[in-house]
Amino acid sequence: MQRDTTSPEAESDQPSPGDASVTKAQEASSETGSGESISASVAEATMNRAGSARRQVGQAGSVASAKTRVVARTGAMKVPTPGDELEIRLARMYFWNGAYSRHGVNLQRHFHPEPLLVTDLDLLALHLTPDLALSKVIGEAKTGTGKSAPKPLDRAIWVAGLKQLVRASGGVLVTVTKPSARVRETAQALGVRAFSVEDIERWERAHLPPVLADVGAHGSGAFAAAQNARIMAKGEPLLERVYWFLRSEVWFLDSWQAAKRLIGALGELRGYWTPSIDDRLAAALRWMYAEVISVLTLHLVVLVGIYRSWDARDWSAFVKDRLAEGAVPAYSQRAMADAFDKYLAHVLGELKASATVSVETMGAFHPSPPDWAESFIELLGRLEASPSLHDLPRQTDLVIIERLVRRRHASPESLVAVSGRDPEVFCRQRRLIAAFLRGCVELPEAVDKALTA
Repeated sequence: MQRDTTSPEAESDQPSPGDASVTKAQEASSETGSGESISASVAEATMNRAGSARRQVGQAGSVASAKTRVVARTGAMKVPTPGDELEIRLARMYFWNGAYSRHGVNLQRHFHPEPLLVTDLDLLALHLTPDLALSKVIGEAKTGTGKSAPKPLDRAIWVAGLKQLVRASGGVLVTVTKPSARVRETAQALGVRAFSVEDIERWERAHLPPVLADVGAHGSGAFAAAQNARIMAKGEPLLERVYWFLRSEVWFLDSWQAAKRLIGALGELRGYWTPSIDDRLAAALRWMYAEVISVLTLHLVVLVGIYRSWDARDWSAFVKDRLAEGAVPAYSQRAMADAFDKYLAHVLGELKASATVSVETMGAFHPSPPDWAESFIELLGRLEASPSLHDLPRQTDLVIIERLVRRRHASPESLVAVSGRDPEVFCRQRRLIAAFLRGCVELPEAVDKALTA
């Protein structure tokens, strides 16, 4: 989607200096390292239960104060525009056709502070094959019909370029104007599928019963829940970073970093959860928890796919290396740590430091995996033995959002539409994930029940 400079709503979405302006001390103690993405170092720190408990006790006053400010804030809910409604319908169509899909994935925050004309991806659809290979499709939806409205061929070329930017294997363009046969053929040659709103309407009449129109992450209810989360997070640095991480950065990370930072996000959200209060902040937290767990499940399944093709003898060391590294690869971190050890040994030798001091300082900068690395390896191994894993992310996406955000059980019709497998198969897989998470972070009772019921 191209930025609408005439819309106050569009302008309020742009990264502002306040979004990223945190002190060095805050960067070290928050879950984000860049002001917009969740920091790998804090993701590791939040895995230590004792450390997390101490941090929560020490910050109890500040968290309570932040919550008071959030609860006091009110904001008008955004009414979906025709463009929003078309994006929702496009993402919903892809979901029920077998893809894990989202709409309105923010690109500007991913590339911040570099200016970018494209504001977001109207569609992000991720396809998992039975052997757990992942492919990405992006899309653009245009509702304009006037003389100044973008022409289908122009937008198809635009999507083709954007597809390369975000490393997508396919692209989609939906316009109100019906693309001609020549436009469709030209777009197809560029790896872009061009079709019209009329084609979506035809699919909906044939394949979308009313019971599936507004469930899970797709429909007007999900749009309202996301809008509420955005309003309640605005102005609260921690919640705002988690919100925009889920709306932007997490979709551009590899699965190792995404999983680690999502687990860190769960630890940070716990400090805002108050079981006895049911208000707009609680609804926003439910949405964030549901999104984190849904996206985490997707990345866990992708990692299981890597596990299936990896040498079992090297798997444990490989996983620990990938979990230990952040922006710098683990092998580079080790090289720098070794160089620092040599330098420090020379300095301590000149100072005639004791042998005990010299030994204790060795390896201080070597990368180390989070405390839950062994449990993580075990979880991937146990999930690998489960059937129909390629359906687990979509099934979990449906169930966790229905239970946590919409506060109801997923209908039998919707469960069957996602997978023909017995839902109990996926329940067992989610219980494995829940057991792992309990060893990493403290889950609210409502979240734990949503995962294990």
